[in-house]
Amino acid sequence: MQSRNLNGKRWLKSEMHSHCSLDPLDYPMCAHSPEQLISEAARLRYDVLAITCHDLDIWNQDLSEYAASLGITLVPGMEVSTEGGRHTLVYNFRTGAENLNTLEKIRRRSREDTLVVAAHPYFPGPVCLGSLLEQNIDVFDAIESSGFYAPGLDFNGRARSVAQVHGKPMMGNGDVHFLWQLGRTFTWIYAEPNVQGILDAVKQGNVQVESRALGHADLARWWATALWRRVFPIRPAPAPEPAPAWATGRTRVAAGEASFAEPRR
Repeated sequence: MQSRNLNGKRWLKSEMHSHCSLDPLDYPMCAHSPEQLISEAARLRYDVLAITCHDLDIWNQDLSEYAASLGITLVPGMEVSTEGGRHTLVYNFRTGAENLNTLEKIRRRSREDTLVVAAHPYFPGPVCLGSLLEQNIDVFDAIESSGFYAPGLDFNGRARSVAQVHGKPMMGNGDVHFLWQLGRTFTWIYAEPNVQGILDAVKQGNVQVESRALGHADLARWWATALWRRVFPIRPAPAPEPAPAWATGRTRVAAGEASFAEPRR
C-alpha cells in the first residue's frame, strides 16, 4: 500500500503506541529520545506517530514541528493506568493522567476530538483490561491488535473476536520500546494528515492492520534486554516536568540524545 499522494485523504502508515526515554515507567529500557524515535519512523516512511508514555503526554509544539519537518503528524497521546493499573491508550485529551485514571473519568472527558483504544486487552498480567473491556465497551473507540506476538504465542485472538461482536475497529500497534520493533505491526489509516482527520478515520473504521509476527528470538531479546535494563538502567529517571508537557515548550532531553535526520524527499 502506498501513502505518497500528498493531497487530501490518503493511506497513512501509522504507529500509535510507542515509548521513549522520557517515559516515567519505561525509561530504564528505552534508549531512544523522542527525536530519535521520530527520526527512525521517518526513515521507515511512517506518516503518523503517537508517543504514548505511561501517564505522561510529552507532546509539545516544538516536537510536533520537528516531526512535521520529517513528514510525520505527531498525535498527542499517552498510555494511562486505569482501575488500579490497567493500561488504556488515550489521544488528544490535553489533560493530566490523574484526570484519566478510571474508565469513568475517561468516559466523562471523551469528546469528538479524542480517541480511546484498549491496549493489548487480553494479554496475561494485571496491566491488561481483560473483562473490563466488554463491561465498558462504550468507552472505547477501537481495540488494539498488539505486535507483541510470535507464531504459536498470540493473545490477540479474543480482542479480534470482541471487536467483531461490538463493531469496533482494530488498530495494529507495535507497543514500541526498542527501535527495531518499528515496521513489524502498524496501521494504515485513510485520512488527511492532521490530528483530527486521523482520529476521525480510526473511529470510522477507515483502517487496515498490517502485521508480521516477531520471531521467538525477537521475544527473547526483548525480554532479556528489558529485564537487564530494569536491573541496570541505561539512564536515571527523567526529571519531573514543572508543568504538563502538552502545555510547555520544547521537550527536555539529556544532552546528546537528539538525532536530527534530514527531511524525507
